[in-house]
Amino acid sequence: MGAFNLTVGALLLGFSLNLYLYGLVSHQYMAYATIKFNDPIWIHILVTILFVIDTSETIVELYGVWYFAVENYANPNVLIEVTWVWPFCGVANAISAGIVQVFFLRRLWGFTKQAWLCSFLAVLAIGACLCGVIVCTWSGLLVDVTQWAPLIPFVTAWLAVEAAMDVIITVILSRALWRRKTGFTRTNTIIHRSIRAAVQSGFFSSVFAFFGLLSFVIWTDTYFYAIFSWPLGRIYSYSLLYTLVARKELSKIAYGTSDAGEVRVNSFPTSLQISSVKFRQSTTADAQVDCDKMKSPLDQCIGLPPPKGSA
Repeated sequence: MGAFNLTVGALLLGFSLNLYLYGLVSHQYMAYATIKFNDPIWIHILVTILFVIDTSETIVELYGVWYFAVENYANPNVLIEVTWVWPFCGVANAISAGIVQVFFLRRLWGFTKQAWLCSFLAVLAIGACLCGVIVCTWSGLLVDVTQWAPLIPFVTAWLAVEAAMDVIITVILSRALWRRKTGFTRTNTIIHRSIRAAVQSGFFSSVFAFFGLLSFVIWTDTYFYAIFSWPLGRIYSYSLLYTLVARKELSKIAYGTSDAGEVRVNSFPTSLQISSVKFRQSTTADAQVDCDKMKSPLDQCIGLPPPKGSA
């Protein structure tokens, strides 16, 4: 194994994966800006904040790769320095995770109306976010990475709670969506797709957070954790953006404007795709009873308003 495989090599892998995910999430940002949604202003603000975070962090990571791999080529002494890149990326990821988790908790509250549960989980999500901001800021005040050992308990608490929150939110949200099934094809199709998206997004974010924690604890003297930590913020952003943008296609199903006789469940692009599910074509009777049953099928099924002009 080369001398720089777990340091500069890990940075290159982490940045490459992050850049790929940034391209995917940028497409979602463009789609959200193009499609007219009936969203409250606070959702637009959250999306704007995430866009600024994703773009700035990707630029900073590019600078980090240039600094270590080009500007200080074959200079092993620079690898133990604590540059401002590390705390910046850590703080950005913590904020992204906090924003997305609180968003999904707000959506969960709309389904369950259990204020005590959602408030408790929100406190945990915000606490994990603040813990991440504090510990990453603390790491930037140290001289070199050999002094990061005291940070391990705090990083463990931060990423462990973050990963656990992803799993908890996914399970409760999926259960709440499942209980909204009506027996009508169109409604169930929307719910199935929403559940699939929730499971896939929660799975990827929790896995990356877990392995980021594991690699930091085990290989603290390397940059192996950058492979998981650098792209983590983009995974959170993608999960939120996909939930928002998918309403365009779901509205076609809800209001009977879908051209396809079958619906394929693809919540992530091909590279992150898990599986496809086919549903039978809904009948006119199904659509009529289903739409009569609910004032806004899409709003009632997934807890978010449809695009303008869908109803």
